[in-house]
Amino acid sequence: MKFRHHHDQLQYFCRERGWRSLSSSVKVLARTRSPDRKSGFSACIEIINMDRQTIRMIVPARKIMGGTNYPLRDELFDTGFWLEPEQTAWNMVQRYLREELRAAETAFCVTRTGWHDKVFVTPEKSFGRSDESYYFFGGMADSLCLAEGSLAEWQSEVGSLLVGNPLLIFSVGVALAAPLLKPVGMESAAFHIMGPSSSGKSVTSFVAASVYADKSYIKSWKTTANGIEAVASEHHDMLLVLDELGLCSAEEASSAAYQIVNGCGKLRATETGGLANIANWRTLTLSNGEIGLTELMESAGYQVKAGQLIRVIEIPAEERFGCFADLHRFSSPSQFAEHLEKQTQKYFGTLFTAWMELISDKPDLDVVLQREIETLRQHWSKSNYSGQVHRVLKRFVLVGVALSVASRNQLVPWPEEESLYSVYSVFSRWLAHRGHQHNQETYEVLSALKQAIRHWENKLPEFCTSRSSKFGYWRQDGNDVQWLIHKQEFVKQLRLRRQYKSQLSPLIHKGWFETNEDRRGTLRIIEKKNGTEFDHRFFAFWPEKILSELKEMGIDE
Repeated sequence: MKFRHHHDQLQYFCRERGWRSLSSSVKVLARTRSPDRKSGFSACIEIINMDRQTIRMIVPARKIMGGTNYPLRDELFDTGFWLEPEQTAWNMVQRYLREELRAAETAFCVTRTGWHDKVFVTPEKSFGRSDESYYFFGGMADSLCLAEGSLAEWQSEVGSLLVGNPLLIFSVGVALAAPLLKPVGMESAAFHIMGPSSSGKSVTSFVAASVYADKSYIKSWKTTANGIEAVASEHHDMLLVLDELGLCSAEEASSAAYQIVNGCGKLRATETGGLANIANWRTLTLSNGEIGLTELMESAGYQVKAGQLIRVIEIPAEERFGCFADLHRFSSPSQFAEHLEKQTQKYFGTLFTAWMELISDKPDLDVVLQREIETLRQHWSKSNYSGQVHRVLKRFVLVGVALSVASRNQLVPWPEEESLYSVYSVFSRWLAHRGHQHNQETYEVLSALKQAIRHWENKLPEFCTSRSSKFGYWRQDGNDVQWLIHKQEFVKQLRLRRQYKSQLSPLIHKGWFETNEDRRGTLRIIEKKNGTEFDHRFFAFWPEKILSELKEMGIDE
């Protein structure tokens, strides 16, 4: 049987009546399958519906080749596909699709965005070189990346207003850095910008989203918390923008944030009792809210873990005008914010396209990025930064490198120096807000120790006296005074865990404690009085030495 496309119709040739209309135009663009060539066989079809709109969709081969294919027919009807009322019309369409499927060019079909070998796939387009084309077949992400205007217009109408505004430039950098996570081997993370109402937080989201699309790209914390796996999965290797953390409960926010930065969903069982495939993703998140995750959780009585503090990076909006430092020609922050919001809805999406075309064309992208990251990391790093601060610094470095590359290739309308200045100033703001350069667990123990020393002051009798004390004692040790604090009292005041050795290791390594029990870190003293032995366990230390060193370390109570 012969078929042809004519005037947006699929036609078939009838010997008696010539060419006859059969249905809407429907073409098989490619025979697709998963990159392993062992599963996911489908057809990428394109139809022109009754409103003359072109619709592209991936149809599993089983719906075309199977005996019962009416579900496919009904799906096509829902898109505006029309079919002649002849009894055999659908059978002929099915025959046509089968013939075209066998003869079509081959391509790969992937079910999530991001890097697939050397190709970066979005629902709308693929970037990079490959022997075969890539098509996206996903659930929610049918129109994730949108574009309006030209890159030059985005640079002129949006980008030019970001100059002099570190937080806004940083937001663009986070958007550009998200596709670099895989090439550099870094894990997911979230940057959370927090500040009072009307401080411009939402504008940072509009600006970041404009790299990829319009404001429809922005999701809310509230709705995302209920469908985190679906939302995070559709932003794999891309930016995820979340608005207004405060709309979530502490429990919802904590669970959602943990899953986002952890990069995987929850274990679930199948109907047969086995384990279902676990959703996983890799993304950079830009979030905003009037409060941070730490404050939200603490207000509800939850304890924030150190790991959360270095994966959800809280940045206060403390520029001259909240999130803005330079209002350019505008007389008020509100006017500036309103104008930027409007411009980001007129010009968007072109920077992402240009960025992906640039980085996907570099065969040694991973090597180049790693070299630049290491150079910048060494330049920004300081010897007294703890391991946790170094981990956060590396995330800022990635953003800095992304912006530097964009500046050098004239993708953004500001020089490389401003890109680096903006990112480093935001990092410095994060570090100042953190209040210290130590690992969080160590800082908490050091702060608690300083408070405890003040608490025990003037409450300790001399050890050689017969007076008992629930806190401990002091004794002369050469020219210094040493305190002997009962083990239980010490653990209580410092709020240590039952297995506390790891918490005290940094203090022990500083030589702050005298100990004859390395496993416990304590000093065991056996005292004889009136023929009776008394067994004591103390934490023995020199308070003046510790207070002096804590001051040098910048530890505040």
